Amino acid sequence: MRCIALALALLALPAKAQDPAVTGGSREITLRDGETATVRMVVADPSKNLLSVVTLPETIQDVISAWDGKDLSVEHAGNKLFLKLLSKTEGHLDVITSAGHHYRLLLAPSADAGYDSNVVILRKEQPAPTREIAGTASGAIDFIRAMRIGEVPPDATVRSGKNQTVFTSDDLEATVVWTYETARFRGYVLRLANKSAKEAYHVDVTRFASDRLVLIGARDLVVLPGKTTRLYLVFWK
Repeated sequence: MRCIALALALLALPAKAQDPAVTGGSREITLRDGETATVRMVVADPSKNLLSVVTLPETIQDVISAWDGKDLSVEHAGNKLFLKLLSKTEGHLDVITSAGHHYRLLLAPSADAGYDSNVVILRKEQPAPTREIAGTASGAIDFIRAMRIGEVPPDATVRSGKNQTVFTSDDLEATVVWTYETARFRGYVLRLANKSAKEAYHVDVTRFASDRLVLIGARDLVVLPGKTTRLYLVFWK
């Protein structure tokens, strides 16, 4: 449960501050399938070109984003991502390539005088998987889809979460409804309750973070006072 607590701890945290005086730079990052790369960004300035370009090893097939359009501009062509941060916020972006590989980007406001104008992702080959865990992290997409519609994948086991509380504050409470497990992933279906009697709660899934977090989704992004929604989190085991 510690991995859930780490991911949910960001629910109540403000966005990080940043230094407006920045200059762009280029760097290379070597990743295995499913690993995370941090891309240092700054909020777009009309007087400067603050676009961050990320080059992937293969052609981009899908970009999985829960970012609000007012916070991040995302475009892609071929094997390049074109990113522009529009507000002071932090979150993840997941990319599936045509080869079926999964790359996770943590887009974070720069904390110093530099930001990543160009990032080249190089692929590091993984050891050959056993038959039991064969496949890529793209399988997490089907896994989280099954969790959302209440299905049990053929290779998964499901057990009750017994409504164990994993996060609580004056206005929010998260409890475990179901736990899913396969050879590669562990998934949690959480009940998120808005305890406020007056204020709606806006779920910002881009604020969740954990080194082991693969994917996250929500049934509803706006939770009215006294109402609940469900969160779906998939972690590496």
